[in-house]
Amino acid sequence: MGQTLYNGLSGLTAANQWLDQIGDNLANLETPGFAQDQGTFADALTMQVYGYETDPSAANRVTPPGWRGGSGVIAESEGRDFTNMNLETTGNPMDVAINGPGFFVVQGPQGKLYTRAGDFIWSQRPDGRFQLATQTGEPVLSTTGQPIIKFTNATSMTVSADGQIMYGTQAGPRIALAEIGQPSARLIPEGNNLYSLGAGGQASPATQSKLVQGALLTSNVNESEQMTKMIEAQNLYDENAESVSIANQMLSIADTIRQNGG
Repeated sequence: MGQTLYNGLSGLTAANQWLDQIGDNLANLETPGFAQDQGTFADALTMQVYGYETDPSAANRVTPPGWRGGSGVIAESEGRDFTNMNLETTGNPMDVAINGPGFFVVQGPQGKLYTRAGDFIWSQRPDGRFQLATQTGEPVLSTTGQPIIKFTNATSMTVSADGQIMYGTQAGPRIALAEIGQPSARLIPEGNNLYSLGAGGQASPATQSKLVQGALLTSNVNESEQMTKMIEAQNLYDENAESVSIANQMLSIADTIRQNGG
């Protein structure tokens, strides 16, 4: 009976986590370059382990040699889906879209971060100069790994397909563009539409990506699909809540019988 209760509680937790993922996706429906979170579930199945790991003297518990039990369900993230982002023209010269699988490289507090969002701003530095930055102020890096500083006398900025910045007739730096193998598996969300490179991930200069000024990549969140998933997640929550309720009632009945000496 206790196992039934646990299974239901694990289902409730998983449903809550799934609803959180869906909520995050829907909240970023209009966020440029947002990659939807792909949620899934996994059974906590019995896992084979070495015998000594379940020996009472080593594990401080008594289980049959060579295995340990697991049950219930857990919610997992398969990573972010960076595909199917459409290019939308905005006409704003500060907007830069990536046509291809690349990522912009920005400077984070602990090192380089990556993003598909190109809705840039000019952010003022402590020295009074302005640098190209994300909406939350992270400096966009050039191919030399340095922040992109606006020329003092610049009145306009153009960005070519290869990232070369021109201030009128004056050549500035080139925007760094990186491509990452298996980004869904190798990039770790850091908030604000930014990602760090996870274990085994490699970022290399882009060869299959170009930039388009005056445009942005749209979010790839499909509202209808997410609403359908929300209904499924809510049904999962309700079913597991009912399971917990029934298990709790049966435990209460068993406890009453025990107290009455049955």
